[in-house]
Amino acid sequence: MFDTLRTLLHSLRFRLAIASSAVLVVVLLLVGGNSVRLLDRALTAQEDSRLTQLQVLLNATLAGPLERRDLPVLATLLGDLRRHGGLDYLVLQDEGGAVVASAGWNRTAPLPTRSVGYADLPVGTSRFDGVCAVHDGSLMLGRLYYGIPVGYAHAAKSHLLFQSTLIGWLALVLSALALIVIGRWLTRDLRRLQRGVAALQRGESAVRLAVSGSGEIAELTQAFNQMAQTLDERVRALQKSEARFHAIADYTFGAEAWLDPRGRLIWVNPSVERVTGYTPQECLTAHSMIELLIFEKDRRYLFSQGLHALQGGQGQNFEIRLQRKDGAVIWVALNWQAIYSADGGYQGVRVSVVDIQARKEAELRLLQTVAELRRAQDLSEAYLRASNEERARLETLLDVLHIGVQFVDTGHRVIYCNGAFRSIWGFARDEKLIGTRESVLLGRSKSLRLDNVAYLQHLEQVEASTETSAPFEITLVDGRVIAEISTMVQCAEAGRHSGRVWTFEDVTESKESAEQLTQLATRDPLTNLYNRRRFHEELERMLPDAERRGGQVGLLAIDLDGFKPVNDRFGHQAGDEVLVTLAQEVSAIIRRNEMFFRLGGDEFAVLASDSTEADMVGLARRVSGRIGQTRFVFAGQQTRLSASLGIALYPTHAGTAELLVAHADQAMYLAKGGGKDGWQVYRKPVRPS
Repeated sequence: MFDTLRTLLHSLRFRLAIASSAVLVVVLLLVGGNSVRLLDRALTAQEDSRLTQLQVLLNATLAGPLERRDLPVLATLLGDLRRHGGLDYLVLQDEGGAVVASAGWNRTAPLPTRSVGYADLPVGTSRFDGVCAVHDGSLMLGRLYYGIPVGYAHAAKSHLLFQSTLIGWLALVLSALALIVIGRWLTRDLRRLQRGVAALQRGESAVRLAVSGSGEIAELTQAFNQMAQTLDERVRALQKSEARFHAIADYTFGAEAWLDPRGRLIWVNPSVERVTGYTPQECLTAHSMIELLIFEKDRRYLFSQGLHALQGGQGQNFEIRLQRKDGAVIWVALNWQAIYSADGGYQGVRVSVVDIQARKEAELRLLQTVAELRRAQDLSEAYLRASNEERARLETLLDVLHIGVQFVDTGHRVIYCNGAFRSIWGFARDEKLIGTRESVLLGRSKSLRLDNVAYLQHLEQVEASTETSAPFEITLVDGRVIAEISTMVQCAEAGRHSGRVWTFEDVTESKESAEQLTQLATRDPLTNLYNRRRFHEELERMLPDAERRGGQVGLLAIDLDGFKPVNDRFGHQAGDEVLVTLAQEVSAIIRRNEMFFRLGGDEFAVLASDSTEADMVGLARRVSGRIGQTRFVFAGQQTRLSASLGIALYPTHAGTAELLVAHADQAMYLAKGGGKDGWQVYRKPVRPS
């Protein structure tokens, strides 16, 4: 359907009809536009003449009563003129501008803007607003404002425009139909030629067209028949030549291919399926032969060689890897030769591919055998050097570590200690400690340990076990904390030990950093109150504890009223000051069994263990009162905030932490909805019976 439509749009008769229709449309638009313009001018002139006559009539009717100031008569005349004259309104003013009579207009309302003339009325205006002077000869008596409906004029214009448009469309449709019929009759011989060309495109042979009449179309038909005959003869000759070519090329052992001058595959023999696993059709329809067949790491090399080949050069054998259809990677040898036509024209490149995977595998096995012999020789030499260098490297490594290391033999004598060990326990770096008994070093360093008795007990437990000891922290009198770990040194023989190794690490800074991180993780950085994370941790701890002891846990949810206007009006710095000040004020009234949290934004909470409902109400009064008493001054303006609070108790109101938080929030929102600045205790909803 789309092909038929596309053919119609590009046909000669269609373009002829479109061109003629376009000319007709332009002529109709000009004629219709001129008609509307002339009618508009005639209607405008007619209305201007009617307006002049109306002004004369109104002046003659109203001049006498206005001069006598006969207001009842004027009111009656205006009403009659409005009803019988088809006017929207009439307003009469005296020479001083005072309204003396009106009809169809509110005397207290302002008068509309005066229209200059009918020609100047905006499009869509439904009324002409005019004014005329009321005079008796040269004596000015006043002014008369009036409104005349002009809808009938617009209706007349619209009616004429509709008629002109309808006539134009009718003429256009009739003309287009006539042009289509005439064009189809004129192009009937051309369509016959078109069908003949389509038959040649489909590969049909012996296409001949009947020649009728004389003239250019008949000559064109004869020329087409001669061309079709010549083309048929050349196709048959080409088919014979192609059959001879395939008889030779299709049965070669290696894969053969032909690339055009742009490097595009135009022919490949069936042997390509034996070499690569892909059929000739799959190779010909592939988007890129290189991406389909060539191993990824060999593609750049093939590009450089292929560029030389496509420029007409001769190629020696070179080896690359192919990616078969089954995923296997094989080695092949490639060579190419430029192809030229009889007249010397460059036709592309012939490529020959030979599978050399078996030869490559044999070469690889030989190389692997040689490499294994060399590796065995190098390995024996490396073991000898390593045994001589290992001790020196190990001693150097241990000496630069910040962890103290001490080796003792089975007789508890020191056989090695590094510099970090000497620094931790206060031994000089040049002091000879090798061969010293372990008990001597312990005695010399006991003054450094805060609890030497506990440490000696720990040593007895460690030496009684053959397992690696758990980390043990030693607190020194100067405040440092040393982490100690010990384990047995295994011998090459199973079940035997050659001594013990002790490691000592100064973890003072890491413990201080951990404490600081813990502080940051559980505290709000702005108010230094406990944060939401600590809130949930305490909630999960308090509820099981209360369940074991049969107690209660109270939750007070706090939401500030009026915080956002302060933040928006005075800035975030003022908002931060409010949060910090209120956190300090409320913290001052928090008791020992209560914990104060900032959950985020202007939301706070208080957890109270072992609290009753009366205790929580008292807490809500204290918090609400302290927040209400706190005053702030920003930009010279004093302000204060209030809070809405919600109370829920575990297990009275909720059996889980999630429900406790949800019910406290629900009570808080009830307080906020009830006028803010107050508190509510959660109550279970009563279901209707």
